[in-house]
Amino acid sequence: MSEISGQVLYGINNIYTVAVADRKLQCRIKGKVLKTNKRQYNPIAVGDLVEVLPDPFSENQGWITSRKERSSSLERWNKKRRASQVLAANAELLVCVASTNNPPFRPRFIDRLIISAEIGNLIPVVLLNKCDLGVEAAVRERVEVWKKNGCRVMSCSALTGEGISHLEEVIKGYTAVFIGQSGVGKSSILNCLEPELELKVGEISSKYDRGVHTTNFAVMISLNKNTYIIDTPGIRELEVTGITQRELHGFFPEFSPWSGGCAYSRCLHIDEPGCAVKDALERGDIHPDRYISYMRLFNDLSDFQKGFYGSAYS
Repeated sequence: MSEISGQVLYGINNIYTVAVADRKLQCRIKGKVLKTNKRQYNPIAVGDLVEVLPDPFSENQGWITSRKERSSSLERWNKKRRASQVLAANAELLVCVASTNNPPFRPRFIDRLIISAEIGNLIPVVLLNKCDLGVEAAVRERVEVWKKNGCRVMSCSALTGEGISHLEEVIKGYTAVFIGQSGVGKSSILNCLEPELELKVGEISSKYDRGVHTTNFAVMISLNKNTYIIDTPGIRELEVTGITQRELHGFFPEFSPWSGGCAYSRCLHIDEPGCAVKDALERGDIHPDRYISYMRLFNDLSDFQKGFYGSAYS
């Protein structure tokens, strides 16, 4: 029997549900190890385009023999495994869902998602949910930075339905990855987009002021024949992977007007003398929380560099 092409809808315990032309097959990786040209924690992710060899003795089983090259990917650094982990593949949009309140607004987490989207060839869209609770001045101030940097920012309320139709228009015709921290209302938003999904909606922990997981694994959902959503589990932290400390400043566009004035051409904008970026920060030309975000990312990337490139990399 010859191989056929398909797309991975979800995977549980190394068994992947793959959509092929006329049915869905439950597949394992043939030979248990998939040959790839990059060290990764998981060789197969939701959205991957694969070649499948159907089982001649079963109508709904098969083996994944190879994975096609990805057009995009959302990845994070898995500290425990010390390898890159792919959360989703072959999408066009990354919808970064945040809440204006309850759980608290966490802009540095969104910073990481935006950077991860740009690294993985995805277009980031920041979606502020729970706008019915009001938007504080500090939140609006931080949002303006993303807008000035060219990132699309939208607002909605899954409770009242405000902004949902606009969101539907933005993602129409695309494959969009929805990601956010637990409790921001991601499942509620998806239920608004497609009520028949009936996704389980979690509650906010009063003790920790954060959500509990309601989505256990990533899954691809078809809204219609042209629009697809990859729903991911709520995550509490994201370690950026795929870039080095020296490359990081390029993902902070507000540094660009000033970095040419640094005393050192290879200035990292950390503690070097004559740093024009630090001077701009002190003048108020760079948002202080964005610089804190940069500093924390810079420090975190040292773990990725040592794990991926070796300790000698600089």
